[in-house]
Amino acid sequence: MEKAKEILQLTQTGLSQRDTASATGCSLGMVSTVLKRVRESGVEDPLGLTPKELGSIIYPSVNDKVKKEPDYAYIDRELKKKGVTLTVLWEEYKIQNPNGYMYTQFCDNYRAYRKMNSVYMRRVYKAGERMMIDWAGLTMKYLADGKEKKAYIFVAVLPASSCMYALPLADMKMPNWIEGHVKAFEYFGGVPHLLIPDNTKTAVKKANRYETALNRTYQEMARYYGTAIIPTRPYSPTDKAPVETAVQIVERRIIAKLRHTRFLSLDELREAVAEHLEILNKQPFQKLEGSRLSVFLETERDKLMKLQQSRYEIAQFKQVKAGIDYHVALDKNHYYSIPYQYTGKIVQIRSTSRTVEVFFEGERIACHIRSTSEKNHYTTERSHMPEKHRAVADWSSERFLSWAGKTGIKTKEYIAWLMSIKDHPEQAFRTCAGILRLASTVTPSQMEDACSYSLTHNVYSYTYFSKLLQSRKKQEPIIHENLRGKDYYKGDSHVK
Repeated sequence: MEKAKEILQLTQTGLSQRDTASATGCSLGMVSTVLKRVRESGVEDPLGLTPKELGSIIYPSVNDKVKKEPDYAYIDRELKKKGVTLTVLWEEYKIQNPNGYMYTQFCDNYRAYRKMNSVYMRRVYKAGERMMIDWAGLTMKYLADGKEKKAYIFVAVLPASSCMYALPLADMKMPNWIEGHVKAFEYFGGVPHLLIPDNTKTAVKKANRYETALNRTYQEMARYYGTAIIPTRPYSPTDKAPVETAVQIVERRIIAKLRHTRFLSLDELREAVAEHLEILNKQPFQKLEGSRLSVFLETERDKLMKLQQSRYEIAQFKQVKAGIDYHVALDKNHYYSIPYQYTGKIVQIRSTSRTVEVFFEGERIACHIRSTSEKNHYTTERSHMPEKHRAVADWSSERFLSWAGKTGIKTKEYIAWLMSIKDHPEQAFRTCAGILRLASTVTPSQMEDACSYSLTHNVYSYTYFSKLLQSRKKQEPIIHENLRGKDYYKGDSHVK
């Protein structure tokens, strides 16, 4: 109280509050509080009061007003919002309750409240910040083509609200892993800023405690939706505690309840799981107000990022070496062209159900519509060819028939027959080109004769036709004015 009186004396002399604080060694807040309390009391001569009387004005008894308890459930929900801290909430509480708890006791009481509620984890998660993903340990069964098959349950949870999602899938491969994420985003109506998977092979190619190599397809899906992937640390179950709890709840409240039900298809199983999931999310908490769904709608739905207008289409990646024919193999059945300058280079193929793209050192060098043809195994773009190959690409059945017709009818018939005996006319183009080039080395009649013979004897080899044409050329008699003829050696006509 001596300090309080000293403050009152100095301020009455006209000294500022800041200078008074400096002179008395008190904080500026204490000086302000003393002056405010005395002013509010209405006492005209505070310096004439006894220390006890002055003390009752500056520090009123706690029993004078009952302290109002904070709404700890409200505090817990607000802490899930980005930027909201205990300090901010305490300041709001003190504005409404000037006689309320000081900051330290306010925090201690809130922590005690959290310990009493087992529903809440040690860590406070921000709304819309993350989604945790895992596979359930238990499987379900359904019938397909008369056989019983396993269904694997994809589980996702938003830890800020504990709202869950579950989806039965035929296997745990990449396409279904991506489908689970996409449908979870659609179920929640938005995308979280972070994805927290376990170190499953569909998410992580190589696990490391400090740096992980993510699966490229999974990483591309996350980039498409504008989110990021942060896998949990290996052998660190506390990193994924909320999804571990969600998996247990799904196993006990959905899988166990449906264990005796017979499902005739995967779609039927999905409908049943979806119905139980809605019940589970709407079920009231045991120790708190509301449900998973109500907390999600109140605190989290508006914090999620917006969905893309169209679904992500899963892409597969493959690293291959370009062949000497400047084509790359997507699979054993089809090849796609790339610019011939990249022959022999290591390239990356990105394929979807509709397109095939080829990249070299991160730059796209080719793009094709994915072929569904079972007959034509090559997709070639003319601009990818060298100049000398483009002329070959312009070959057609009509061109070869026109070329052959310039020599004669039998030549044209033979060329047409060569193309007809192949599954595709293109397969005979090289043979036809070679045979027609031989026509320039012989007379039209020799060519016609050789083609006629070849038609009747089913000659389809360029090598055999070439030899046949040469033998025909040698057998034909040579007529020349200097030849002596058959009558030259009769009688003595040759004797001079």
